[in-house]
Amino acid sequence: MDESRENLEPKTLSRRKTRRKAFELLFELEQHPGVTIEDLLKRTFEENLFDESDGDEGVVVGEFNDSNREFISTVCRQACENQDVLDDILQRYPHGWRFDRIGAPERTILRMALAELMYMDTPFKIVINEALDLSKLYGEAESNKFVNGILGGIVRDLDDLKQKHAV
Repeated sequence: MDESRENLEPKTLSRRKTRRKAFELLFELEQHPGVTIEDLLKRTFEENLFDESDGDEGVVVGEFNDSNREFISTVCRQACENQDVLDDILQRYPHGWRFDRIGAPERTILRMALAELMYMDTPFKIVINEALDLSKLYGEAESNKFVNGILGGIVRDLDDLKQKHAV
């Protein structure tokens, strides 16, 4: 196979891009409440969403392997199924700021990160780093500082939060 042909082969998504795809689905769900996460997951995995661009800007493209599908499905379902609990926790942390006033991208990033921390046992340093990258890419200017502050407070209280919410 020649080198130019090789460059057109679909690439498997990295974990970072897999997380971005999960964010995109959760954000889309927030914008279209009549759609279910199951509908979005089915559409995403059936279409596989590959094109020849590198996907660095805008929509994430690439092939999903079993690990990608499992991660995206789990984080999206956990964020959706536990949204009331997640929102209850998150509304306690932006001191002097109502949670419902937070921008939709930041709200989605925080829900996703908290779902990962509470239900998926991803190391907190990875969760925070990835949430900050997402907020730099999709959030308002300086929102990464806001996201970092909230997640830092949550991490300090994480054991108590898990115990209180029987995780």
